[in-house]
Amino acid sequence: MGRYLFIAKRLVFAIPLLFAIVLLVFLILKVTPGDPARLIVGLRASDAELAVVRAQLGLDDPAIVQYFRYVGEVLTGNLGYSFKSNEPVASLIGERLPVTVWLLGFGTLLSLVISVPLAIISARGPDRPFDHATRAFGLVALAMPSFWVGIILILTVALPTGWFPVGGFGETPAEHLRSIALPALTLALSIAPLQVRSLRASMITVLGAEHVTTARSLGIGRSRIMSRFVLRNAAPPTVSILALNLGYLLFGAVVIETTFALPGIGQGIVLAARQRDIPSIQGYTLLFAVAVVLVFLIADIITSIADPRLEVES
Repeated sequence: MGRYLFIAKRLVFAIPLLFAIVLLVFLILKVTPGDPARLIVGLRASDAELAVVRAQLGLDDPAIVQYFRYVGEVLTGNLGYSFKSNEPVASLIGERLPVTVWLLGFGTLLSLVISVPLAIISARGPDRPFDHATRAFGLVALAMPSFWVGIILILTVALPTGWFPVGGFGETPAEHLRSIALPALTLALSIAPLQVRSLRASMITVLGAEHVTTARSLGIGRSRIMSRFVLRNAAPPTVSILALNLGYLLFGAVVIETTFALPGIGQGIVLAARQRDIPSIQGYTLLFAVAVVLVFLIADIITSIADPRLEVES
């Protein structure tokens, strides 16, 4: 019962948090220097033209009226129109979102492929040469900026071999995979060290627990102990670390997409910032903020399901 109450509390808490996020995104329009209407009509427009645009945008209404109107539009999926292209911001985001989803999805998958085996082997033999090498690799990987890793992969892998493009996303699923491989690897190398450290530490603690010792005394195989008793109990802290890193990588994707010229959300944010396209900036910011909240919400739910020992005060 406590588990379901925990999930319900997290869902309820997310609702006012999302409204607070919408408020902060709305305030971007208010604190940004300059007149949004002037950005649309240009510097040479007359006062009459400026007044017409301000009336169309509802900028003459009280701030509270503008906020609730903005909330209503967001709830219906209307994020406004770009000042530069006059296209719906939701459409612009929809065109770029699949690229970022591919990047984050494959990057997360690669990070797990790298971190889980390294953590298991290191936890089985702590303070052995492989464990020391794994921790040294983690320190080096953490010290390398994502854009530098991406440039190195381009220079040492993409250009010499020609197996991977250095920019763009392609048209077919096969081209998508080739285009996303190196960016995803760059992303994975930036979060795998933290996952290795977290999972290794948790597994070492669980391996010394009484129930694992009892399982060994009963003659249960090492692989079964590792999969059934150790990994499940050691996973919750790593899930939290992964969620924290995914929230961070939503913003780190800006750097990686710019490095590899991927037409994703990150590159869209950079372009909107250069053009001072406020509705687009608001839309991208809202998307990122909501995504972070959802990632942490999903992580809490997964943790409550994965760890049967979790006790939550009602």
